[in-house]
Amino acid sequence: MTPIRRSTWMPRLLTAAAGTVLALSLTACGGSGGDEPAEGQKSEAVQTEKGGFGGGAVESEEPESAEAEPTDTKSTDPFADAAKTTNWASDDGMKIDKKGNGVVPASSIEADLIDLFENKLDLKVKEAKCDSDMELNEWYGFKSCQVSVKDKDAYKGRKKYFGTVKIVDHKDKMVKYELMFPGIDKEDFDFKD
Repeated sequence: MTPIRRSTWMPRLLTAAAGTVLALSLTACGGSGGDEPAEGQKSEAVQTEKGGFGGGAVESEEPESAEAEPTDTKSTDPFADAAKTTNWASDDGMKIDKKGNGVVPASSIEADLIDLFENKLDLKVKEAKCDSDMELNEWYGFKSCQVSVKDKDAYKGRKKYFGTVKIVDHKDKMVKYELMFPGIDKEDFDFKD
């Protein structure tokens, strides 16, 4: 028997056929081997912002940047527009030494608040209440207080004002309060001493 000669052209033919099929499939997908789109096709990169095709603006893949953060780091006082006033007061109940350490009784502050609201603001006070006595440390003291006044239009005929009392000055046995009550009209609270 004569040996059959193997043909060398068969593997080459199969390789060429596979390469042709691959090239055709790439062309059909739009990848003809370069960065150019296949004939008759438009690139997705030339979509307009409205989502259509055409020669409009190129749509960016990057997300739009958020609005720039404000660089102003100055803190603002939320009570800058609150009604403030000052008032001098003295009371036998105040026990303060020469260095400004001691106690201003809540009852003394409350009596001063009643006087202020009734005589300067012309309001009928039902109650003035501070949460406790004011402790003074080197002439500094701070206390939260509330004042209830008669108001026929308010709930149960009573309106409450919440505010603060702070010592800002002193002279002999007298202290100077700074009172801040945000609920009061600033124009009604513009008197001084």
